[in-house]
Amino acid sequence: MTNPLSSSTRIPRNLRVRHTEEVIKPSFTREEILSARLRVSKVLPYQRSATPFVSNLALAICSGLLLVFAFPEWSLWSLAWVGVAPLIMAVAREQRFFRSLLLGTVTGTVFYIGTSHWIGYSIRNYGGVNPWLTDLVIAFFGVILGSFTGLFAGMLAAAVKRLGGWAVMAAPALWVGSEWCRLQVTGIGWNSLGYSQAFQPLIIQIAQAGGVYIVSALLVYASAAMVFALIYLEHTRGVVVLTSAGVLALATLMYGRATIPQQPVRGTVKVAAIQPNLPIQAEWDDRNFIDQMTDRQIAMSERAIKSCLDESGGQQRVELVIWPESPIDYVYDRDPALKAKLAGFTRRNNVSLIMSSWWPSQSGGFFNSAVLIPASGDAISRYDKIGLMPFGEYVPARGLIPFADRIPALAGDTAAGSALHLFDVAGVRIGVNICFETTRPDLARRLRVQGASALIQSSNEAWFGPTAVARQMLAHAALRAVENNTELIRVANSGVSARIDRYGRVLDICPSFESAARLWDFLPASDPADTGPTFYSRHGDVFAAVCATLGLLFVMTALIYERLKGKEETDD
Repeated sequence: MTNPLSSSTRIPRNLRVRHTEEVIKPSFTREEILSARLRVSKVLPYQRSATPFVSNLALAICSGLLLVFAFPEWSLWSLAWVGVAPLIMAVAREQRFFRSLLLGTVTGTVFYIGTSHWIGYSIRNYGGVNPWLTDLVIAFFGVILGSFTGLFAGMLAAAVKRLGGWAVMAAPALWVGSEWCRLQVTGIGWNSLGYSQAFQPLIIQIAQAGGVYIVSALLVYASAAMVFALIYLEHTRGVVVLTSAGVLALATLMYGRATIPQQPVRGTVKVAAIQPNLPIQAEWDDRNFIDQMTDRQIAMSERAIKSCLDESGGQQRVELVIWPESPIDYVYDRDPALKAKLAGFTRRNNVSLIMSSWWPSQSGGFFNSAVLIPASGDAISRYDKIGLMPFGEYVPARGLIPFADRIPALAGDTAAGSALHLFDVAGVRIGVNICFETTRPDLARRLRVQGASALIQSSNEAWFGPTAVARQMLAHAALRAVENNTELIRVANSGVSARIDRYGRVLDICPSFESAARLWDFLPASDPADTGPTFYSRHGDVFAAVCATLGLLFVMTALIYERLKGKEETDD
């Protein structure tokens, strides 16, 4: 029998069929097989019935913990560059809106409980609330704020499902949109991701253009680029995107180095900042005790004034003394004895004084106010706090949630002010943020646009004990200084009081829970070193609003694309 494959019967070379990739396409590309092997995303049809939800949940929890460690009190700020990556990976694998919504909410809840558990300290120790109810309040707070992270995850999942791996790169816009919407809806801008970099001046200079939100976008871009590179590990596009994240980070550092001068600019208007460390629980119903604490602050102020004269040989004097937000229930307008004592202090030392006081409102309640008493001791200026602190000055959802009526506001239910006001002292135009207001970028920005040449944050975090809240407040204050290109002095009852220059550098700091007085300085409004408001000051949250709009349009495009694709398949 003749061998069919013998040389005499072989098919001529020019007639052979070449079974190459050009003729027979593989069922799945190497990209799809690799992605399935890494379990990074569900790209194979047969995987859709077996989603590893438990492992995705673990990734979501991991993401929340990484972000917790990136903030004070841990302050491992570098973790913020990769902290969102596990959540993005879980969402890319899940690709289901409601499951991803749950995963994102878990991440956000872990993060907000982990970084804001200090709320429980004040409620438990000063509010007289049962421990179980305190834990319920903390959990409720975490879930509400965490749901905005959930919204980010759900929208990202919808986009990835319909548009594929490239949609992962929409994460920065969606994340910034969720942070901005959280502030608009709840009035709470606490601990946006960008604040994790507050003590890295080289990184945060870009906030002059887009506020804290542009710093958040940079961090999320780094995380998204890592996940994208894993999905397209063997493709040029993965390397390009990952490299672009490194280039952006390097460009940010180079911009920061070029922007920040090596030597801080010294001001000419001397300011005495007083950190009296007054106790929270004390005999505040005893008029004699209140007088003693007032005299204590006056004595600390006069020692600081004298030390300034001694240091300068009498050539320079203190123009302004700043007292912090106080646990003393001063009602300046209804206390003739207090008026006389403070007028005597300002006249005797020829200084102006900024202090806190309750001020009667027309509705019958009280404003939390900052009061400027000039050197003459007579006419005063006043600013009524606009941005009130949840649980401290009002209780969120009171009247909507049954147990909320049982939770007292620690400082008392407070009326909200309606207008910003600047204080003029020795050629410096000063805008004041009272405590929690420093978490509201819009308030500091509006003060700067109205002509503020310097900012003061007057605060009292003693209510929250030795927790991370004071350092977190300091982080918010540093971003306000950079965003608006202005110096900021933070004066807190129990610390941490600090001087921050216009580049976000913390130049001096007072230890927590110690009495201290510091001599710092301001530039006058006419000083040429003040180069004026930044792009962010003039235009506000344009970057954040654009991100929110682009993110929404991206998701809508993905939905429309899927609908049109389904219609084409039906027609075929």
